[in-house]
Amino acid sequence: MKRERIIELFEKFKELKIAVVGDFVLDKYLKIDTRLNEPSLETPLDAFQVVSNRQYPGASGTIANNLTGLGVGEVYAVTFIGDDGNGYELKREMRNRNIKFDYVIETDEMITPSYLKPMMWDGFLEEVESNRLDIKNFKNTPDHLEKAILNMLDDVFEHMDAVIILDQMVESNCGVITDRVREKLIELGSKYTDKIIYADSRSKIQKFKRMSIKCNNYEACKAFYPELDGEPDEGMVLECGFKLFNQNGRPAFITMGKNGIMTFGDRGAVVVPTEDVPRPYDICGAGDSVSASVVSSLAAGADEVEAAFMGNMVAGVTIRKVGETGIASLDEVLKTFDGWFTETTPWQK
Repeated sequence: MKRERIIELFEKFKELKIAVVGDFVLDKYLKIDTRLNEPSLETPLDAFQVVSNRQYPGASGTIANNLTGLGVGEVYAVTFIGDDGNGYELKREMRNRNIKFDYVIETDEMITPSYLKPMMWDGFLEEVESNRLDIKNFKNTPDHLEKAILNMLDDVFEHMDAVIILDQMVESNCGVITDRVREKLIELGSKYTDKIIYADSRSKIQKFKRMSIKCNNYEACKAFYPELDGEPDEGMVLECGFKLFNQNGRPAFITMGKNGIMTFGDRGAVVVPTEDVPRPYDICGAGDSVSASVVSSLAAGADEVEAAFMGNMVAGVTIRKVGETGIASLDEVLKTFDGWFTETTPWQK
């Protein structure tokens, strides 16, 4: 893949309309200065002192944030957000990134999922992330709220160039992507064969059909081998990748960390290499940045191998941004490309 092709795809991103369907989460990083720890008067524990915080749209919001960072023309959220403090802050962060609210429902029946990330700092060394605190829904999505999501989907699919589905919640039917919503998405995937439709799911990827699939190597193999324990070998990844491709009839993308992305499509199975990024790095959100860049590239006319290459390049930028939900600009992607590739690299041809 040539440098000029990257620039060409970024130019085409400006013309795209892409929707992200799923749970939008508030990512909140709390910077704790450990030099200021105070003994609690009420308990035998230390009271940590938060000296600053930074916030980003997380989960589906990370994908949407990356889409806007890539310069996609219009980015739409398809979700519900709780009528609460975290919802207020999440909406503010989304507006600041020009994520559109045409398909956002506000409700007082569900909470806004939030990931609180304490970052320990001693005043000298890099911040170190402590145990994350997750706030999310553990009750079923109300029927009328589910119907409201279902009723929007026809309009979403009709007017978008691409639709990204993120099934973030492991708990069944406790978020935006319920069983009924997934069935509707599959129905629309069968109808809109000319559009880029793409799904990522932590625990149910094998249930998504008639759309492109993205997951990591463990998730892909766990879908077909539920008793899998440990890292799958390459043969199993190949088998499960082709199963995902064959059951969907659209390209499948399996991420393999530092070993790149394996694509399955009309060109067969192809391993697309990635940069070996030196430490320190933070892989949180790397998969979401891959999703944003893969889908943008497909919608801009790239094939699955070019799209995976773009996904690797963008993730190589975002994981360097430790302690934040990173995004990647054209200049940053080109800098990564120029620093890693040479004229003799086959991926530049």
